[in-house]
Amino acid sequence: MEFMEGLHPGIGSELKNVYEPEASFEDPINQAKGLEQLDAVYADLFKQLQDIRIRVVGHAVGTSRHYVSWQMAYAFRRRPRQLDGVSEIQLGASGKVCWQRDHWDATTGVYQEFPLVGGLLRSIKRLVKVKFPRIP
Repeated sequence: MEFMEGLHPGIGSELKNVYEPEASFEDPINQAKGLEQLDAVYADLFKQLQDIRIRVVGHAVGTSRHYVSWQMAYAFRRRPRQLDGVSEIQLGASGKVCWQRDHWDATTGVYQEFPLVGGLLRSIKRLVKVKFPRIP
């Protein structure tokens, strides 16, 4: 959890302390295998976003997987944003991460930022959301 809250642009050199050499990572946008690809994912994160801060808000330990709930504050196109997510983590025999899947909503975290796609997503949400009767 300290690793998540301490993310910084030069984190690549520290990945070997947390992840196994052939660790797998996936989120709604990326899939990576091995430290080199994982380093590229983190480097791109800091290239695309500014002022990234992650705060761990909860965690749970399962029999084979661990779950970390987090909030990421960042700036995109000079505008502040916040994204909530959960990391599902499996540790290998070494005690390091061998598999990680990050769950977060790409429609609100990424896609809505683009004018055509964002407008389309808002229209779809209005169309499919539950319509409650108005209470006078």
